[in-house]
Amino acid sequence: MPELKLAEIAVAVRGRVDPVWGGRAFQGFQFDSRAMKPGMLFFALRGAKADGHDHVRDLRNIPGAGAVVRRDFAARGWNLPLLRVDDPLRAAQDLAAHVREKYRRIRYVGITGSAGKTTTKEFLYQILSARQRCFRAPQNWNNWIGLPFSLLRLSGREQTAVFELAMSDPGRGEVDRLAAILKPDVVLLLNAFPAHLEFLKTLANVARAKGEILGHLAADSCAFVNGDQPLLRRVAADYRGRIVFFGCRPKGNDVVLKSVRREQEASRLRIDFFGIEEDFLAPLTSRSHVENLFAAILAAQQLGMKNAEIQEAVSRLRPLAGRGLIQRLGRVTLIDETYNSNPEALKRTLQWVDRETAGKKVAVLGDMLELGADELRYHRQAGRFFAGLHFDRLLTVGRRAEALAAAARKAGYPARRIACFQEAAAAGQFLRRELHRDRDAVVLFKGSRGMALEKAIAEFRHE
Repeated sequence: MPELKLAEIAVAVRGRVDPVWGGRAFQGFQFDSRAMKPGMLFFALRGAKADGHDHVRDLRNIPGAGAVVRRDFAARGWNLPLLRVDDPLRAAQDLAAHVREKYRRIRYVGITGSAGKTTTKEFLYQILSARQRCFRAPQNWNNWIGLPFSLLRLSGREQTAVFELAMSDPGRGEVDRLAAILKPDVVLLLNAFPAHLEFLKTLANVARAKGEILGHLAADSCAFVNGDQPLLRRVAADYRGRIVFFGCRPKGNDVVLKSVRREQEASRLRIDFFGIEEDFLAPLTSRSHVENLFAAILAAQQLGMKNAEIQEAVSRLRPLAGRGLIQRLGRVTLIDETYNSNPEALKRTLQWVDRETAGKKVAVLGDMLELGADELRYHRQAGRFFAGLHFDRLLTVGRRAEALAAAARKAGYPARRIACFQEAAAAGQFLRRELHRDRDAVVLFKGSRGMALEKAIAEFRHE
């Protein structure tokens, strides 16, 4: 983490500090008082359920600690360095922008889209780390709070740094603000799917919101945009800078994923780079993961890695828990897609499992959240789509997913093969009773994060 003096921080965030504390240096920046350690600076953020100012008093027992607080915060007589600002969250964002400029020799990557951000980030990090000092944002720190505090973890010794940019309520303007802080040298605009419609209403608005990242491309920057999606092509036309379209369709794309061939527990990608073809063999079977890897390979090339170096790193890739991780339990194969779900991602995952796996197939599907007023329509569409596949069992979790089950039944899927639950744990318990470990079977678990389908996996595994 960078070591910054309080006087420098005060200038960067336009705050006020008692001059006696100006020389105090901090190495480490936190918004969670429980994670504070000696020498860290605490940002007292105010949220819907808690106010960090309520915990500033406790910092007096931590050697070398300090706090960024609102200007009107009362702390008379406390022997504690306090930096007073209009808004501690905005101060954290401003300080992150300052650190980004301070370490401008680092090459910054910004990844956004409706699905695949974290997986692409992790794949790119694994590839780059084979040859470079690389940093990546922890977990899914990708919003108003997560991105700035990720930047504040940089040491300045890195060559590359990879971040994801997400959005929530209200959606429009959030990616713009995050990109203004990050000023990415390389952009990956992965996709625009029906997600966040509760706030954004239309898919066109989703594409425009994601495309805000393109407004912060420097003259020597490069953005890779999914050219298979007309809405993203339309959005990209509104921005200047070097834009490279990538996708599976030859027409209109500069870089094309020409083919994906399954080879046992791996996939061979053939990529056409402006007319030159190259193969990459990866230990991945999910089509979604292959497409995420495709984007990561493009960024790695842009950041100076040779194809042979990329292939060597790609051969050791591993998916993350909750994002397509495949586990074995006796003769049962578990596919863990519990981190998130939206209509397009669900369709693609179901297609992949249906096409690429043999034997008994079971789907445990949870609610898809943040779809707005049309949420039941999207679930019904998914149910009708499911009925046309070859799954032997359907378990649903949540009220919305009941509409998916009802639509599947109406479309001809046998009612006796359907079971609906309100709690994920109950679905896992049912599945453990119904599916014996001595039978070959593939079980897919997929739902939005709020449905906690990992509890179904835990119950099925009897953990």
